[in-house]
Amino acid sequence: MFTTKLQAAHWRCDEHGHLVAPEFGDTYSSRSGAWGQADYVFVEGSGVPQRWPTHSCVRLLETGFGLGVNFLATWQNLRASGSTARLHYVAIEKHPFTWADLRSALDHALTSADPYRRPSLQVLAEQLLKRWPPLLSGFHALELDAQVTLTLVFADIENALAALRGPFDIFYLDGFAPDRNPQMWSSNLFTQLPLLAAPMAQVASWCVAGSVRRALADAGFVVQKRPGYGTKRDALAAHWPVAAEREPPPSEAIVIGAGIAGASVAHQLARRGVTVTVIEQATAAAGGSGNPVAVVRPELGAIGNPVTEITAAGASWLRRWIERHPNTVPHAWCGVLRTARDTRKYNKMAQLAAIASEDWLQPFDATSSAQLCGWPTAADGFFLSEAGWVAPPLLVKAMLDHPLITLRNGLAVRAIARHDQTWQLTLSDETFIETSLLVVATAFDTGLSPAKLKMGRARGQLSQLPARDDYPLSMVVCRDGYISPAVDGMHTIGATLQHDDEDTSARRADDIENFERVQRLLPGFVSDASQLSSGRVGWRATTQDRLPLVGQLAPGLYASLGHGARGMTTAPVCAEFLVALMCDEPLPLGRDWVGRLNPLRA
Repeated sequence: MFTTKLQAAHWRCDEHGHLVAPEFGDTYSSRSGAWGQADYVFVEGSGVPQRWPTHSCVRLLETGFGLGVNFLATWQNLRASGSTARLHYVAIEKHPFTWADLRSALDHALTSADPYRRPSLQVLAEQLLKRWPPLLSGFHALELDAQVTLTLVFADIENALAALRGPFDIFYLDGFAPDRNPQMWSSNLFTQLPLLAAPMAQVASWCVAGSVRRALADAGFVVQKRPGYGTKRDALAAHWPVAAEREPPPSEAIVIGAGIAGASVAHQLARRGVTVTVIEQATAAAGGSGNPVAVVRPELGAIGNPVTEITAAGASWLRRWIERHPNTVPHAWCGVLRTARDTRKYNKMAQLAAIASEDWLQPFDATSSAQLCGWPTAADGFFLSEAGWVAPPLLVKAMLDHPLITLRNGLAVRAIARHDQTWQLTLSDETFIETSLLVVATAFDTGLSPAKLKMGRARGQLSQLPARDDYPLSMVVCRDGYISPAVDGMHTIGATLQHDDEDTSARRADDIENFERVQRLLPGFVSDASQLSSGRVGWRATTQDRLPLVGQLAPGLYASLGHGARGMTTAPVCAEFLVALMCDEPLPLGRDWVGRLNPLRA
């Protein structure tokens, strides 16, 4: 969905102090009170409080996020309930606010909240603002705390609905009045809702227009009026009259592999209350996840490029995850300078920059690059602010550090077999364990999958360079490889790429290749290849389309494999994607990614 430039929302106050959207000539909420309307019409009117005690996760879709008043009121209600339920709140917004405008609008809106609840709302608003994403079209999944995930879909309503995967328990139908914004109340909206509705899903709205009630009824909902809020006589309530037992979430799982893919999956399962055993043949982060530094960044390609979309989502997801765990993982969101190989590549990146927000992607020229990073670059390029570096071993450790996760090192899985409704694993110590939910996250196809997976294997070697005190490099610079800022006194440079090469030893020829790589990025920053020392040797799991293999292999058997050189960027968001699939929750990406990442794809 990362294909169009967003037009940001704006606000002003009318003569009565109400927040107004100038583009639509309508207020952002009831003139009788934003917070009262949110509580009465949406939270109470949808029956959300009655679901907290009975649902492990409440899945809610709102058709217009605006300032986030309904979201903040729902989050506050969950906290006040004392429930351990989780809330996955998905909101569609065609015209999101910039961070600065959202800050000022929320500050104004909070002045009208009741004094007794204002402090807690301000705390939640601050958490929302800390995680607010850049204005890029598409999906933005934000873990706000241990219970709440907010997925913002910045797109028009029709494209957003087509991209969503249900089911949802609750629908908040909000937005400007039908005569001001008819697209938000179109017949297409109401024909899509049954496809997204969970059994006995409930609908709430302030709008009781006859066309809206008829469209909901025609779609199969049972519609009624209830007393309205403030000066409005009526409000709308509806439900989807299809009853069915909800599948219980998994209670236990086994993950094979304790690199970044396996650790991420284990963490997202444990966050949902699942007891996880992680089986690792060596030790955690022993493979590619053991590198001292990994660059986390979007891969800049043409508009609509799937690799660009998933790496942009992945970099954003990991950055916000680390912001919630800031003291557990050495990292720096220092930014990345991506230089262009040639005019053709530069033009592709320029087209992408034209639809991106300036705070996410900005052009730079080689003559001014030294002011940005500390040394002149070889070519013009683009600066990525949502990027930087992390320490992979400690990121893996942080993700495995959960009371519901047990790590068993030094055990290889020799075979897996299906028995009734469970998978039986044969371990290298001749013991057997069983599980109803098994995830293979071994980076490569180790022969455990029932089907042959299309993957390759490529060797890579890093090199290291002592820091320069006279010219400290302040950010990552990359093209066909990268050089990091100095971490613990050393720059990391990499990495070489060799197919069909199983040599485990570090090679001087590879250091020379990495020296040449630095020359293509920062000419003269290193005067001689002898200044480089050999770093780690590892192997990337590659796929033909450069996308990982993430999804279901068989009933109860899933995979997160083939993340390649971008594993630190893609594996964490793919873990959320995979676990959401398992638990029938909203995805952090559009539903077309189920096919794109399918591990059995042709």
